[in-house]
Amino acid sequence: FLTAIAALLLLVAAPHAEAKSTQRIELGAKNLATLAPNCGKDFSRDCTVEGKVTAFQSLSSLYPSRNFVVPFNGKLVAWSISLANPTRKDVFFEGDKQQAQLPAFNGFFGAPSQAGISILRQVEKKKKGGPRFKMVRKSPIEILNPYFGTRVTFALERPLNVYEGNVVALTIPTWAPALWSPRACNATIYGDLDPGRCNQARERYTWRGSRVPQDDPATCSLAVNGVPTEQLDKTAPQTKVDSIRRYGCYYGSNVLLYSALIVGR
Repeated sequence: FLTAIAALLLLVAAPHAEAKSTQRIELGAKNLATLAPNCGKDFSRDCTVEGKVTAFQSLSSLYPSRNFVVPFNGKLVAWSISLANPTRKDVFFEGDKQQAQLPAFNGFFGAPSQAGISILRQVEKKKKGGPRFKMVRKSPIEILNPYFGTRVTFALERPLNVYEGNVVALTIPTWAPALWSPRACNATIYGDLDPGRCNQARERYTWRGSRVPQDDPATCSLAVNGVPTEQLDKTAPQTKVDSIRRYGCYYGSNVLLYSALIVGR
């Protein structure tokens, strides 16, 4: 893992926060420790990534409660992301041609692969169409390509203030190969490979995303049977501090593989 330098930077970046409080939590750590992203040369699971979205994991069976709700006032001092290593060229696997992943996603979402962290505050409870959140702070956007195939940690030169009840989200301006989905949900000509287990995954692993200011089900799908829809040109993550967006896109059966390290203050 490419975390040694980042860990050293983290110690430099947040000595005062550590000294003042023993409260410390890494939101999403169990997801990263237990699950591996799809894509790369492991073709046992369908290659799936996410892009052009600001999103947060709302449910994972690895956690008893909401994954990315901040439990105490503090500072977000670092964040991590687990990345697959997308293939650069076509690969033949068990007699079938597997399309090169990296150029496909670059063409679909844009290049390079990018992501950052955003802090959200809920301003409207769940209503028809989903809850609304205000973006209150954000980290710099990082280019992810140099870290493909690793779990990388980014220490923040300027830690982000967070308050109890805030939500830590992942903002993806282009795309990120940081999504886990089970083999049971592999697509076949007959539907899911294992419908029963895939339905269980849909109930156990869910996340919310914002793609346009007024999300609804019609704006949440960017492709049908692998073919881009007109929504792809309209979709964009929430990136402006103080903006308010509805998080009406709700997805099941997969996990966004990111984490956030928070220390009390």
